[in-house]
Amino acid sequence: EGLAELYMQDNYFTGHLPLGIGNFIIMDHIDISANKLSGELPASLSKLQMLEYLNLSQNTFDGRIPEQLHHMLNLGTIDLSHNKLSGEIPKSLDKLQYIQVLDLSFNLLEGEIPSGGKFANLSAESFLGSYALCGAPKFQVPLCLHKTERQSKSNAAKVIVACAIGGSALLVIVCTFIGISCYRKKRLLKQPDDIERLRGITLPVISHRELVHATSNFSNANFLGNGSFGSVYKGILADGMTVAVK
Repeated sequence: EGLAELYMQDNYFTGHLPLGIGNFIIMDHIDISANKLSGELPASLSKLQMLEYLNLSQNTFDGRIPEQLHHMLNLGTIDLSHNKLSGEIPKSLDKLQYIQVLDLSFNLLEGEIPSGGKFANLSAESFLGSYALCGAPKFQVPLCLHKTERQSKSNAAKVIVACAIGGSALLVIVCTFIGISCYRKKRLLKQPDDIERLRGITLPVISHRELVHATSNFSNANFLGNGSFGSVYKGILADGMTVAVK
């Protein structure tokens, strides 16, 4: 608990930042930059209310920046650059009255850059490399869309998608209708030819006497079976043609 300064930069330390780091309540200087530390930043850092300098840059810390850091009222420098921190920048950090350097560059941060407090004195260099950030033009990031604008764009996108789907469905229906119409038209054009061909066919007329003779008087020997309209018999006509007689 009596440790006041901690210098561990430019090494190959791995693992997480221990939760117990908050027990060094009189510590005023921490530099653990350029290592291979990972994991989330512990909220217990906020217990170091005497801390003036905090450098955790060039590691692989992830997760969100702890909201509780605004309790570290004596901080003049915070360097969290070149990590994998995500989420929004806590607006509560604008309560740090003595902050002179705040470097959050080259992380995965998103959302609006706070504009109150000491953030008004920061430059674009503090936020380089986090391409999902938005805010004031001086930070060289896109302007933030208000909720109504985001909703409007979202609604416009939904309308465009709905129109595209509706247009595609209508196109399919029209194409189907045209295809059916063309098919029916072709069938109608073919029918006269079929009728003309049928007109050239002469069907023979066979008397009942000839049928009786052909089937041996509808004998059981020539019985083939029962159809939907009566019995069916095999018959042999005078010219030798085999027929089915119902």
